[in-house]
Amino acid sequence: MESIQVAFEALNDKLWGWVEKFIESLPNIAVALVLLVTFWILARWTARIVSSVIGRTVVNPSLCNLLSSMARVSVIAVGFILALSVLQLQQAVFSLLAGVGVMGLALGFAFQDLAANFVSGIMIGIRAPIKLNDVIEIDGELGTVVDVRIRDTVMRNFSGQEIVIPNKHFMERKFTNYSSYGQRRITLNIGVSYDADLNQAKDLILEAVKGLDDVLNDPEPTVFVEGLGVSSVNLVGYIWIKYPGGPSFLDVRHKAIVAAKKALDGAGIDIPFPIRTLDFSESASEALKAAMPGKNG
Repeated sequence: MESIQVAFEALNDKLWGWVEKFIESLPNIAVALVLLVTFWILARWTARIVSSVIGRTVVNPSLCNLLSSMARVSVIAVGFILALSVLQLQQAVFSLLAGVGVMGLALGFAFQDLAANFVSGIMIGIRAPIKLNDVIEIDGELGTVVDVRIRDTVMRNFSGQEIVIPNKHFMERKFTNYSSYGQRRITLNIGVSYDADLNQAKDLILEAVKGLDDVLNDPEPTVFVEGLGVSSVNLVGYIWIKYPGGPSFLDVRHKAIVAAKKALDGAGIDIPFPIRTLDFSESASEALKAAMPGKNG
């Protein structure tokens, strides 16, 4: 009976000790709560400011939301650590920071590809090497960018299929952005007969393509002799169009080729078919005649 009373008194003393410590800590608890509320409000303001500032330079809304969320969480984390310090829980703060560091290191090793795509998505949002509606070519795929997300980019090729590309590919591999310059060059390969007047053919092609509304005058169209082919003299022409935002690349190339052919046909300049000359010896000629049905005798 006496042992029960002793245990009860010890428990009572312990509880009263906790109550006294709680009462003594009330000012610190109040300060900690004020800190948490203050930093929570400050975090919301910070997120709005970051979103407003970054939104002017970063075209990716997902990245803008991510950075504003990171800013908000960072401010709240600072307030939480300060509140723990006010409550004299420094050991808990150190343990928390150490745990976060170890967890971050472990996750970094476990999700290297995910982290690489995540960081690459941030870099794409800041540097903007690609944007929505850009025409790009990467890994042998050509298409239009329809979405730039944090981990990957969605491209729709000209067959209507959507292709998902990990963002780290844009940091590690070579790709072509046909829309970044604002103009695009179209190459025209045209062959004329060997007896054609090359200067006349060149002038006719230039006059034909310059008459197209979609072809730019600056840079101006050019035509050169590229080489001597098996059955034709090969000419190459270069014209420029506004891209993107202008007419279709394929449509302008079609119009340019049609216009050039009409101009050459009108001047009587032939675009020859491939010609192959076969030369047989006398014995081979006799053997060929003998092998052809209906030619014997």
